[in-house]
Amino acid sequence: MSVIESLMKTELIYASVGETVASVANRMAENKVGSLLVRDGDQLKGIFSERDILQRVVGAGRDPQATAIEDVMTTEVATVDAAAPVKDVLEVFRKERIRHVPITNNGKPVGILSTRDFLSFLVDGLERYIEEVSYNTEISEGGDPYDHIGGSYGR
Repeated sequence: MSVIESLMKTELIYASVGETVASVANRMAENKVGSLLVRDGDQLKGIFSERDILQRVVGAGRDPQATAIEDVMTTEVATVDAAAPVKDVLEVFRKERIRHVPITNNGKPVGILSTRDFLSFLVDGLERYIEEVSYNTEISEGGDPYDHIGGSYGR
């Protein structure tokens, strides 16, 4: 399993072409997600996010009850392959200025990764690295990194 596959959410929330913004926004709120994929049958047609709601619906003065999702979704969907290196995800987030990226396998969506989950992964890795460096430094200086736990071992 790739790192990306271990980070992504695999329970995808979908909307279908023809649904209204109001019904899709309610589904997003119920599922506590910031975006969802829009499809027509089995074909991915776009992604709809909180930013789309703000800019293309509320900001444009559209009625969420009467606006079809396909009229306001993002149709140019940036994706990352599940087998790609982790740095590719960061590059897509940065280049596209997005917070949710669909993860694909053979061109089909298999998950979605948020900047929140990605940052959590990076911070956890950084904390582990700092702990390892601290441990190795203490050992190389002749110290006992566990001395604070159980005493001085008779010193």
